[in-house]
Amino acid sequence: MASITVKHDVRIELISYPRHEQLKKEVYDCLLHYEDKQNYLTNVKATMTEWNLESPEIEKLKDYIINSLQDLPNDLRWGPPGKFQFKNLWGNIYRYGEYTCSHGHIPEDLTMVYFLTAQEGDAPLLLDDSKTPIHPQEGLFALFPSYVFHSVPKHMANNVRITLSGDINRGNRHYHQPKK
Repeated sequence: MASITVKHDVRIELISYPRHEQLKKEVYDCLLHYEDKQNYLTNVKATMTEWNLESPEIEKLKDYIINSLQDLPNDLRWGPPGKFQFKNLWGNIYRYGEYTCSHGHIPEDLTMVYFLTAQEGDAPLLLDDSKTPIHPQEGLFALFPSYVFHSVPKHMANNVRITLSGDINRGNRHYHQPKK
C-alpha cells in the first residue's frame, strides 16, 4: 500500500464581533476567576470551563456567528451550505506558561476561536500545517474547518489570555447533551 500527502489551500475567516465590549463586560470577571472544569485532561493545558458555557451575551455571539456563516460565499470549500448550529462553546483561560497541544476537531464541521482578551505578546493561535499565526485581537473570531490542526504555544506574557472556542455543524445533527 502506498500513500501520498496532499496540501491544499483552505480559507480561514477572521471576523470582528460588534458587541465585544458588552460580551467582555458580562463574562470577563467570571472567567478570570473560573475554576478549571477539565483538569488539564484535554489538549488545552490551561484552565477550561465546562463544554457548554452559557450567558445572554454568549448566546448573542453564537447567533452573530451563525448569521455570519449564512452570509459567507459558497466557495469556501467547507462543503455545501446549510443551516448551522453550535454543538458546544467553552472558555480557555491561559496564564503564564500554559498552552494548547496540536489538535483538530473532527468529526465536527467548523471550529471557532474568539479572542475575549488580547495584549501585545499574547501567544497566537497557530494553524499548524502552515505555521500561520493568528495574533489575538480583542473581539476577533476565527472560523475554519475542524480538520485544520491548530495549537497555542506557551503563553509567556504575565497577563491572562482568554478565548472562547466552539464547534459548529451544518445540517440536522442530533447531539447528546451531557447530564448536568
